[in-house]
Amino acid sequence: MTQLQQPKVRKRWYAVHVMTGQEEKVKQLLERRAKALGLEEKIGRIVIPKERDIQSHRGGPIERRIFPGYILVEMVLDEETWHLVRRTPGVTGFVGVQEGKTDRSGVPLIQPLRDHEVDSILRMMGEEAPRPRPIWHKGETVRIKSGPFVDTVGRIEEVNSQRQTLIVMVNLLGRETPVEVDFSQVERV
Repeated sequence: MTQLQQPKVRKRWYAVHVMTGQEEKVKQLLERRAKALGLEEKIGRIVIPKERDIQSHRGGPIERRIFPGYILVEMVLDEETWHLVRRTPGVTGFVGVQEGKTDRSGVPLIQPLRDHEVDSILRMMGEEAPRPRPIWHKGETVRIKSGPFVDTVGRIEEVNSQRQTLIVMVNLLGRETPVEVDFSQVERV
């Protein structure tokens, strides 16, 4: 591999602690500084976890911060991006720093957020995590491909899109038995 070709490193999500009330300002500063330093390729989305409240004192919906004092940054963590984030005014530090441990360049080891944690936060915000989901319908025949009922064929009785689960009727000891499975556990027959 030549010096011009560098391996593609996956961006991960990191929680960043900021001064409470400064979340939007820090987000804008990070975006501007990443662009000015040519780090747009390494810095992905910057999210302020918010949800819409149904009621407000004026009657319309309002946004409420889910985690005041925190933002989520999708990025490739290396020396440049670590310094970019740490030196942004209003940032007080990363969440998940492993005390006393650093990589070869001296950057502290930081535990990224787990994918399911980010998915959960994005769902709370009303955003969908980028993931293709098949659409299931009541009455469809599916095969369970993981879990205790692997390779069992059954008929979909109920679809819960919000929880991404299905109730599948399977033949167990000669009886139709409902089994709850995740979308990811089944495939069409």
